[in-house]
Amino acid sequence: MSSSDSEDPQECPLCAEDAPIELPAYETWLQCDVCEEWYHGICVGLLATECERIDKFHCKKCVEKHGPSSYKGPELRRSSRQHSSVDYTMLNEGQPATFNQYLLRLDGHEFMDDEFEHLDDGHEVTVEWLRSRDTNDPFVVESAQGLGMEMPESKITVAEIADIMGRETSVSVMDVLTQEELSDWTLGSWAQYFGSTDRRRILNVISLEVTDTPLGDKIRRPRVVDEVDLVERYWPAAKRKPNKYPRVKTYCLMSVENAYTDFHVDFSATWVYYHVLSGEKVFYLVPPTPSNMRKFESWSKSPEQAVSLFAESVRQCFKVHVAAGQTLFIPAGWIHAVFTPADTIVIGGNFLVLQSLNTHIGTYKLEARTHVPVRYRFPFFLKLCRYMVELLARKWCKMDQRAKTKWTLSELEGAFVLAAFLEVRVAADEHEPSEARALGDLESLRVHAVNLLQLTGAELGLRMTPDEWANRELQLREGCHFRWIRPGMSQ
Repeated sequence: MSSSDSEDPQECPLCAEDAPIELPAYETWLQCDVCEEWYHGICVGLLATECERIDKFHCKKCVEKHGPSSYKGPELRRSSRQHSSVDYTMLNEGQPATFNQYLLRLDGHEFMDDEFEHLDDGHEVTVEWLRSRDTNDPFVVESAQGLGMEMPESKITVAEIADIMGRETSVSVMDVLTQEELSDWTLGSWAQYFGSTDRRRILNVISLEVTDTPLGDKIRRPRVVDEVDLVERYWPAAKRKPNKYPRVKTYCLMSVENAYTDFHVDFSATWVYYHVLSGEKVFYLVPPTPSNMRKFESWSKSPEQAVSLFAESVRQCFKVHVAAGQTLFIPAGWIHAVFTPADTIVIGGNFLVLQSLNTHIGTYKLEARTHVPVRYRFPFFLKLCRYMVELLARKWCKMDQRAKTKWTLSELEGAFVLAAFLEVRVAADEHEPSEARALGDLESLRVHAVNLLQLTGAELGLRMTPDEWANRELQLREGCHFRWIRPGMSQ
């Protein structure tokens, strides 16, 4: 492997036509030890510090025959956020904040206009309304009135949030230009950065979970979220011990102007709500069609992810502005990126929904295929699935036909996929210790899963012709998890 910033290598074959190669980020080069072709480190998605530690570099063309690149020591930890297992490096530290490659790509792409439903207030947003919707499009609620939320005052500042939470509280900070987490930050140092004019590095806080904190005590999620959240409905109250059950209910997001989060799917394709307290957010939303999900999985694993805009590889990507006082709901599986036009504070949260369980499980599998670290997946997901199967199997054994007919098709399919998913997991020859603890008594769980499969399968069979159900059952068992639902759209 050769690394050069003094020789005169050939042109990099991966460079975008408008790549700003005069900038410092493009000074580090790598030469493939097999084909001897030269590449910018940034173009193959590698940090300058990581390039220095490569012993033998193999380009993408040569990896298949000659194996991956090798390192002189342990490989540096690369970006491992939930939506990607590769690095997003765009610029080296010290690059002026006025240059933002993400902004150039966003500005150069033609997005589709916001055509989603906008409700005047939240009175209409009920459990029955969600269950009866004939689409899984996102929607915006213009006024918080009727949502049953409680929020901090819109004029609250980052400094005040730091005071409420405690200035020594640790916080994960994201470097926007590398999409990597920075360590050793406290809310006090974050408040100091947020209030300063020195923003040579654009930073972002998007993962501060505040449940059961002084700030969290001032917040109540939308009423409908509490009513549909599977953790609230199925996790036994007696077993909700600190750090022993999912805590993803309430996040405080604090973003400076020009902050950006690249395209991703939230862990296990959770539904998400975002309430903008102050400032503004711009969402770029891609529907969860099977084709789009395959493209997203491929893009997530590609070295070219670092220098490409995912929206360019799909037919539909919608641009949605969310202003202060508005609340955006994003259903399961939507691939999205988020841009911040002005300093912004958001309260939001993640939740799982029965009618989207098929998609939640499909995304859990996708995360495993793309090697997303466990810490970036939905916490205690397998244990929650176990609790659900146990309770649902008992419930369905006692349910009369009238009660069964009240279940929607998507809810039935979700329960069927859940049972099939756990049936396969239980039957595995070996289980990791953590998985074994989550699944508990395997024989008991197998019985519950088989019972739920039979009961929900029988009900699904009543709602379709025999041929339709035979085809759909195969799809559900094999993993047909992603759909974009709209009136008149064939599935």
